[in-house]
Amino acid sequence: MATGDELRFSALDLIFIWMGLATFLLDLGTDAWVVVCFFLRGDYFWGGAVLFLVLFCSLVVQLFSWCWFAGDREKLQVSSEQLPALKSTVGGRVLRLLHGLQLGFLVRYVAALEVGFRAYKEKNARDLQYTTYLVSDISMLRLFEIIFESAPQLTLMLYIIMLRNQVELHQYFSIVASFLSIAWALLDFQKALRESLADKISLRFMSAVFYFMFNLLFICPRIFSIALFTTVFKLYVLLHFALIWLSMFVWAWQKGTDFMNSRPEEVFYRGTVAVVLYFTWLNIAEGKTNIRQIIYHSFMAVDCSILVGFWWLYRDPVLTTTYSLPLLITILSSYLLGVIVKCIYYKYLHPTVTAEDLLTTDETDSLEEVGFRSICESRSLINKRMKILANSFYSPKPEGNKHHSNIEETKI
Repeated sequence: MATGDELRFSALDLIFIWMGLATFLLDLGTDAWVVVCFFLRGDYFWGGAVLFLVLFCSLVVQLFSWCWFAGDREKLQVSSEQLPALKSTVGGRVLRLLHGLQLGFLVRYVAALEVGFRAYKEKNARDLQYTTYLVSDISMLRLFEIIFESAPQLTLMLYIIMLRNQVELHQYFSIVASFLSIAWALLDFQKALRESLADKISLRFMSAVFYFMFNLLFICPRIFSIALFTTVFKLYVLLHFALIWLSMFVWAWQKGTDFMNSRPEEVFYRGTVAVVLYFTWLNIAEGKTNIRQIIYHSFMAVDCSILVGFWWLYRDPVLTTTYSLPLLITILSSYLLGVIVKCIYYKYLHPTVTAEDLLTTDETDSLEEVGFRSICESRSLINKRMKILANSFYSPKPEGNKHHSNIEETKI
């Protein structure tokens, strides 16, 4: 049984880090494959467009990574024996160079794997604190990287395929890898959120599967609807993006987020969140999040319907005859199935028992069964950024009900 001062790091946690690194490298490899194939075939415009998306996304991620490292430098100033992979944070020059070379994100993965393996093997509490700290940032950076690169690139690839009415092998791999990477990044982010609060238990296997599935089912119709609209209205999709992005940015600004270390960084963060919200749901402020999600998904359903509706009215019936109706049915089915799977998840699979509830029962073995991770609030390293977002997703338990309720008051 875990006490309030114990920290756990399981093999599953280590696997999650490896899987995150694997999907990152797979995504990067398919990007390189796509760019090379375009250039070898003489499609310099499309190859350049994909390359621009990759580089722009990398710059955004490296900037966030460096800002966080620079802001947290005092917390991460430890000896090389304690944290060899991050010893350059003391001086900062080597780390700054690595970020300039677009390797900062990879450095974080290497550090998390090194310290995580040691935490799993030696059960060292300090190593686990640093691992949890690093993995939290990695999950957030991975989410930004996926949305800024994979989502626009998927839209572009689908646009090219439908424009030419043909698909090649490297495009199949790129599309499948990108969709899976987006869904995995959202799952990994949710896992990191739960681990940032002391009274939450980790996702079980079936919970993780269903969470992965409904995110995959939601992101597919969103990307396809944008790509279909682009085939008939082309540059008007930029106006559509600008209008949605501005609305989401104003909402993020109105919520008065306090996520970054300075005012300019905070503005940059709010703009980034607005891009994420253009494609998928992300909560950044405390409040009635269940109502927000209903409003958001309803808005996305209407928006996707409008995009697909305009495409249907103005499409070329001859060029689209082979895929128009099946694709329309697939988009509708995917969104509806996503709603059903998400409802099933929150009704039956979402962990709704807190650590406090488990510790007050006689079923002490259940801590191991649900993969409980007890995180001491007084530990020396707490990732403020992930804790802020976690508090936005989950309601804190009222003090008066702390030892009496068996149900966690969560925001879905």
